[in-house]
Amino acid sequence: MACAALVTITPPRPDLLLRTARICLKLRRPRRAYDAVARVNAIDVRRTADPDRAAEQMTKIAAALCTWRLRVEARDVLRNAIALAPHAAAPRCALVCLLDEDLRAAGGNVSLAQWAELQDLLQRSVVESPLLAAPRLALANCLRQQARYLEAQTAPDMVNAQALRARAENLLREAVAAEPRLPAPRLAVAEFLLESLRYVEAETVAAAAVRCCPASAELRLVLARIQFQLLQFEAAAKTIKALLAIAPENGWAWFEYGKILWNSFGRADDAFERAGDLSGNDCALLAGVAHRFLYDLDYEKAAKYYERLLTLHPNMRDNFVICRYYATCLQEIARTQEAVDIISAALKSCRLAAERAQGEGLELIKREEALLLSQAGRLDESFSALQSIRYVAAPTPRYDRAEYLPRTPERLQRLAEIVDSRDVFVLLQGPSFATFAARLHEFAGFEFAIATLNSFPPVEQELRRINRHADILLFTQPGSIRAWHPELMKFLTRSPPNLVVANHYALSGLSEFGLSEREFVARHDKRLLLVHSDGPPLPSRPLHFENGPSVSWLIPLLLFARPRRIFLFGADGGSNPSFSKRPYFYYDDYDADAEPQEFLNRPGMVSFKGLPRKLDEYNRRQHVNAINGDRVIDFAFRSLEAHLGIEVPPIFNVCPHSTHRIFPRIGIDDALAKLADGRARAAPERRAKRASN
Repeated sequence: MACAALVTITPPRPDLLLRTARICLKLRRPRRAYDAVARVNAIDVRRTADPDRAAEQMTKIAAALCTWRLRVEARDVLRNAIALAPHAAAPRCALVCLLDEDLRAAGGNVSLAQWAELQDLLQRSVVESPLLAAPRLALANCLRQQARYLEAQTAPDMVNAQALRARAENLLREAVAAEPRLPAPRLAVAEFLLESLRYVEAETVAAAAVRCCPASAELRLVLARIQFQLLQFEAAAKTIKALLAIAPENGWAWFEYGKILWNSFGRADDAFERAGDLSGNDCALLAGVAHRFLYDLDYEKAAKYYERLLTLHPNMRDNFVICRYYATCLQEIARTQEAVDIISAALKSCRLAAERAQGEGLELIKREEALLLSQAGRLDESFSALQSIRYVAAPTPRYDRAEYLPRTPERLQRLAEIVDSRDVFVLLQGPSFATFAARLHEFAGFEFAIATLNSFPPVEQELRRINRHADILLFTQPGSIRAWHPELMKFLTRSPPNLVVANHYALSGLSEFGLSEREFVARHDKRLLLVHSDGPPLPSRPLHFENGPSVSWLIPLLLFARPRRIFLFGADGGSNPSFSKRPYFYYDDYDADAEPQEFLNRPGMVSFKGLPRKLDEYNRRQHVNAINGDRVIDFAFRSLEAHLGIEVPPIFNVCPHSTHRIFPRIGIDDALAKLADGRARAAPERRAKRASN
């Protein structure tokens, strides 16, 4: 009551009202303090000798209101302060921070007016500091955040996102021009190009930045990441070693070095462990190290780093994704009761988060609930949780997302027309494909569609012997496009109907041939289908697939075409006892006395000649990929059935010794028998499937 009376009787002078506001704050009456500041009139302040000082006092009052969780009121105070002293930096910076925090908390899902206000404030800073890089970097970062949010919405929003990204890039380049000796603007440009998958440009910018600022560890790190994406592993390793020479305790450098070694078929464990030991309190680095060991099936080491993460950051126990990973490790190393406790706590956190979520966020949380229930062995409840997503999702799948191409339903229909309710042969490049190739003529009389992926020309070379070719081609890696670019261009111009399925990451490989993704799509639009990572499929993202080996994308995608059956060939998942000296069917044995094969001169192709230990490590990796791929495929199947009603057809892995366990493993003779047995029933079944499609 006393504070209310004081505010009422205070004369309408800015200095007196601000003094009253400070008194109210000392008396722990923040709302009365706000009432006092609200009475401050801009005209009165401009009559004072020092409006900047008044604005500074209002900024401090706004900060105090924030500590009382009166963020809306604090924003009003700061807006008033900016109106009183338009050139004062303090209230503008404080309001920018508040708006940015609100934006992050909302995941970018704020009104256009809020985005506009934040960008207007940052633009004022750019205008008032034309010779500084920092204001431009801040505005560019804001524009990139809005672009990322729009890119996750519908396709029409993509146009606005592209405009925002173009403006952000201009600002970043202006920042470099404003202060060319600073590493921060150059780093921002390189990271922007890396995020945009413009790897060739990014490498040029980052290399020039390292020459300009050789002492910057951040610039060397981003250069190594770019070189890694370009599959320039030797160059990336050289960059990382130079970085470690000046910053040997840089945990992220050791982490990147581990990735380089892993992808070069070297032993990476020591580098990843070094990264974990140097991670300190960096939860992102700790989680990254733990997940690398989890993927590599080294559950003891993964559990160690997850445990350290949860010990250093107890709030991470509310992260049900991290807890699910940790529980997986505990189950595998027979710490069963701990795993049960972790899963139980994670389910509670997951369901609590679901109560506050909506839209796509709710779908993602329900997916995690299903995964946790599955891990607990409660499979019926897990499937029910997946099915419940349909009740919170849009009535139809979101094929209009910006990550997909326009008219994606028509493209899926084209996929179904190519398959035409036939059997599909998925032809992979494992050593056992040689057994199939040796008996290829026995399959010539059967009706089937053909799907393959990545290094497809050696497969097609075999198929020519029976006058066949691939119908569906999947690319998930830019390296494959670089290696087989001429053959891909010919594939796209053939007269028979065919389809290329790719993700944005794979299409980034086109830049080395002077071709952008947009130009490529414009030229070959009718033959293309785009899919995306970060799956498995959900109603809001039906063509998002979980990261894993390429076959774990291809098999679930083929279900959209409603094939009669699927037969896999060449899916060894590691070493083949009959072809133990080669990684793929089209390679020579590593000890063969022969000239190097022509394709080994192509970009990104790896030679194993005279390197048996490298081949052993490759086979170990393929074994790891197969086990992880089976897990990804299994959950993708359940997701497609629960969300889209897509049933899984009979699928056979024609490789008796294969590491893959998710499908029945059969021999060539069994496959021929099944094809012969099904030929008589094929026509009526195909007519029925065509009708349902």
